[in-house]
Amino acid sequence: MEVHHHPEVEKKGFKEYMLEGLMIFLAVFMGFIAENIREKITDHDREKQYMESLVKDLASDTASLKAGFALKDERLKSIDSIFLFFENNAGAKSIPGYVYRQMRRAEWDRVYVRNTGTINQLRNAGGLRLIRKQNVRDSLAAYDWIWDRLAYYHDIYFSNQHDEEGLMEKMLNANDLVHSYRLNQKFLFQDGLISTSVTIRIEPAYTSEYINMLNWQRVMTFQDETRYKQQEIRAAQLCRLIKKEYDLE
Repeated sequence: MEVHHHPEVEKKGFKEYMLEGLMIFLAVFMGFIAENIREKITDHDREKQYMESLVKDLASDTASLKAGFALKDERLKSIDSIFLFFENNAGAKSIPGYVYRQMRRAEWDRVYVRNTGTINQLRNAGGLRLIRKQNVRDSLAAYDWIWDRLAYYHDIYFSNQHDEEGLMEKMLNANDLVHSYRLNQKFLFQDGLISTSVTIRIEPAYTSEYINMLNWQRVMTFQDETRYKQQEIRAAQLCRLIKKEYDLE
C-alpha cells in the first residue's frame, strides 16, 4: 500500500503572530487616519464654500436693509404731515385729498425678508460645528439671534399697523371715495386717482383715537428703523470678518 506523506507545516512563533497582528493593526489604523484626514479636508472645503455663500447672503441682507430705510423715512414724513393738518384744523370734519394720500402712505411699510439660504444649510449640516473659527461662529450666532428678536418686534409692529388701518377705515366716509374705488383696479392706495383738491368727509369721533394710534406707530417706525440700521452695521461687520478670516478678499 502506497503511503502519502504530508509535508510538515512549520509552526509560527509567538513573535511572528505578534508581527502579523501589528501589521494588521497598523494597516487599519493608517486607513482610519487617512479617512479622518480626507473628511477633515472635505469639511474644510465645505466650510469655505459655506463662508463664500454666507458673504453673498450678508451682502443681500445689507442691500435689502439699506433700500428700506428711505421708505421708512417717507412714512415718517407722511405721519408728520397728517399731524400738521390736524394741529392746524382741530375738530375737522373733512380732509383734502392730499391728506388722504398721506394717510394711505402712512399705513404701510417695508417688509424685511432675511436671506436664510446658507444659515439653513449650516443648520441642516449639524449646526455651526463646521465653522472652526470661534470668532466667526460667535459673531454669526449673535447675528442670527438678533434676527430672531427682530422677527418678534416685526409681529408687534404690523399688529399695530393693522389697528391703525382699521381706525382709518372707520374715519373715512366711503361715499366720497366710492368713485375712486370703482375706477381702481391695480393701486391699493389710489395715489393717482384722488385729486389733491377733492374733499373727503371723516367721522370726528374716531379722529382722536386715530391720531393717538398714529403717534404710537410713528414711534414704532423710528425704533424699527434704528434696530434695522444697527443690524445693517452688524451684517457689514460680519461680512468683513468672514472675508478676513477666510481670505476671501
